[in-house]
Amino acid sequence: MENMKEYDEQILIAKMAQDALAELKRGAPGIYAKFAKWFHLRPGSKNITIVTTHPCRPMRGIYVGKTIVKSAVEFLADCIGDDGETINWDKIKGISKGFVNKEFPFQADMINNLHRNLNLKKLIGARNLYFIASEVIFSRSDETRKKVDIVAHDGEGKIFFFEMKSPENKKDDPVEQVKKYIDIYGKGGRKNAIFETMMKNYPQNPITEINEYIGYGIIGYNDNPVLIEEMLIKCR
Repeated sequence: MENMKEYDEQILIAKMAQDALAELKRGAPGIYAKFAKWFHLRPGSKNITIVTTHPCRPMRGIYVGKTIVKSAVEFLADCIGDDGETINWDKIKGISKGFVNKEFPFQADMINNLHRNLNLKKLIGARNLYFIASEVIFSRSDETRKKVDIVAHDGEGKIFFFEMKSPENKKDDPVEQVKKYIDIYGKGGRKNAIFETMMKNYPQNPITEINEYIGYGIIGYNDNPVLIEEMLIKCR
């Protein structure tokens, strides 16, 4: 088991980001909604990465200091056009177009559609799905350093790990990878205090409790009802 103290700063940063988003949501819900459509926060051990899921910059991020989260969120929301779709990237320094991992467009698309994909919810047995985090490392030792692509929950105690692969990726096995996540964080109902504390303090859609861990490997992503069942591979 990892030492909780090693994560104290990251947990503190996550809580600060959570409080900043909550304050904005209460005081300026329009600005919050504009930001949340295309961006989310990823707390680190020293700062926060603001990640975009916009199709022009899928899963690209920019580092911001922990004390300026609210102003950074407001600035990014102001960079989004009145149509809610276009973003003035020239105003944003640091989120480059550059090389994009082939999995990133699928990952971004899934995050954007997670809460409204009724067919996905039906297939995995969830009445609701709430996105919590992307590309998160909850363990720092070499043997257990696992970065989960997407973490979500159903609001009723089930936590979901999604491992994304592009259709062109014939080398990596998403099921084997997601099995490792479950082995580390929830095999046999074992509690992982670091994971649960992190998820309770994450900025967007934090959990309140975890009763079950479920993992899915996903080949590509499409919300078409015919294709979605074919792309899901389950383990638990």
